[in-house]
Amino acid sequence: MSGDAPNPAPARSAPEKGPVRVDFEFRRELARKVEGNLASFCYQCGACVGDCPAATYSDRFNPREIMLEVLYGLGDELIKEDSVLWLCTNCYNCHERCPQEVKPVEVIISLKNMLADRGILPEAAKRITHTFETTGRTTPGGPAVDKQRARFGLPPLAPVPVEEIQALLKPDAEVPEPPERPAPERAVRPAPARKDQKRFAFFPGCLIPARHPAMESAIRKTLTNLGIEIADLEGASCCPDPIYFKSKDKLDWLSVAARNLTLAEEQGLDIFTNCSGCTATLSETRHLLEDEELKGRVNGRLQRIGRHYDGTTRIKHVAVLLRDEIGYEAIRKSVKRPLTGLKVAIHYGCHLLKPSRIMQVDDPNNPEVLEKLVEALGATPVRHSNWYLCCGKACQDENVPMDMMHDLLGAVHKEEAELLCLICPTCFGQFDHGQAKVAKRFEEDFHTPAIYYLQLLAFAQGVPYDELGLERQRFKVECLKRFENEDDEAPAASRKQPSA
Repeated sequence: MSGDAPNPAPARSAPEKGPVRVDFEFRRELARKVEGNLASFCYQCGACVGDCPAATYSDRFNPREIMLEVLYGLGDELIKEDSVLWLCTNCYNCHERCPQEVKPVEVIISLKNMLADRGILPEAAKRITHTFETTGRTTPGGPAVDKQRARFGLPPLAPVPVEEIQALLKPDAEVPEPPERPAPERAVRPAPARKDQKRFAFFPGCLIPARHPAMESAIRKTLTNLGIEIADLEGASCCPDPIYFKSKDKLDWLSVAARNLTLAEEQGLDIFTNCSGCTATLSETRHLLEDEELKGRVNGRLQRIGRHYDGTTRIKHVAVLLRDEIGYEAIRKSVKRPLTGLKVAIHYGCHLLKPSRIMQVDDPNNPEVLEKLVEALGATPVRHSNWYLCCGKACQDENVPMDMMHDLLGAVHKEEAELLCLICPTCFGQFDHGQAKVAKRFEEDFHTPAIYYLQLLAFAQGVPYDELGLERQRFKVECLKRFENEDDEAPAASRKQPSA
């Protein structure tokens, strides 16, 4: 018997499973949501998984499996409390990578709309959507906000016509004849444009005006110095935000965004934004409403408040405005305080670049706009190894964004960068206040201050450090003070200028 092969162990019998039964009602309900029927084109290639940060940092989330469960009609696996859907970071990588243009992130958002229909929303989403529906902003104002704005020479936050927002959000069955809307009164009329100026409508969003007025002040000072005339959009609401409110009801989201776009259409102006999330919302709305059927549904809602969306206004992020309407050379010439020798790490985030077919800002795989904007100030941009990671704000599992930020900050620290320069207030909040949580959890303090690019530009243009509002940050940008001292001490003729 010694030469005989050993007897194989008895095979473990797989648990008996019945046939998969497709829940067609689930599929039909999903198909009624805006872009909810896209999953039908998925052929399970897995491209969405390979570049998904949530799948990289969590063993629970897999967009390919979610698409398969949709195809099988396994609604009970997705439409439930503690759904895995809330782990999505809304980074749009899957949208960018999918060869079938399935847009898995949009299917996931449609599934979240189904969860919302059943009253299943995370507490953060409930709180933020309620705030928006009652105030018109996701970050409301108040006396403390107005006092902080006054410090930077900014007027109080104007009220949003909430009755218009609420009229748009009512189900069609509850809406009587469209109410008459009086012509809006303009409290402040923009000054006539000079011949050497270009005029754009400014969409400030919620977060910067209410929480970071220093950023708004920097935007207004720097763009004015560069020949841009700013026209304010009176009556503008939250964009609304592409994370929480879009997850509640996408048609509501589109209707409110279209209302904001009509404000610029009335002035015959293109819009510039200061927030990547606002840019994404308004740009995607303009893109989706090229579909005449969907545009008709949205205009049916806008008719309730006496408005109509035509699609004539274009949207530019302020970084694109700087690049395309002003140019790097003009920015160089505006610099009075060159930041020579300052190593600046770049953080693009997600919504500025992706999906590229909609945003059309830069190559999402090898962008350069922020590097060139930093170079125009005389500083040295740093491309770190985790430059492509998002901040993870949309993910409702705190561990995932914490792990992502830890790895990103570690890569920045390895490159010995002094600053993390970004262009989105949401990302700023993650890397300023969130960085303290990362330090506590990992017992590793990178102490890398974040800064909004327009504040860095304002400083380079000569705005004093004490007027930039940087003292309100958790991590102070003290590395800039050495340039202010040099600027004060050196005679004007001896100051170095950034090379072209």
